[in-house]
Amino acid sequence: MINDRQSFRLRKQLDLAWSLPDQKIEGEGMIFNISRSGMLFVTDKPFDPEHGLMMHFSVKQSPPFPSKGKLAWFRKAGNERPGFQCGVKFTSEAVTNQAWITWMEENILRLADIGDNKILEHFLNEGSH
Repeated sequence: MINDRQSFRLRKQLDLAWSLPDQKIEGEGMIFNISRSGMLFVTDKPFDPEHGLMMHFSVKQSPPFPSKGKLAWFRKAGNERPGFQCGVKFTSEAVTNQAWITWMEENILRLADIGDNKILEHFLNEGSH
């Protein structure tokens, strides 16, 4: 069985809204990569981080985006930025949602098509010289 860390990561920048209901804090952030089981994102503000903290999400560019996940790791985003880089593992209900699975597969296939076209174009151009 393939573990979660070996899952394909879709490198796609998406805006997200995040919240920590337990801490009564919310903010915005930027996703940098996503897999079916989790994501890497950066927050716009600091919070009191702890492993396993339940976070809530909303992503307008992807309506079926998982709405909950647990904080798996975190680190300061940088000296100039007040927020954190965060790794989140989505809840099990989210990763089995068929709309989410379909969205991920469609985006991965689009990347594969683009890659195949570039390779094909390279071979076609090489053959015409």
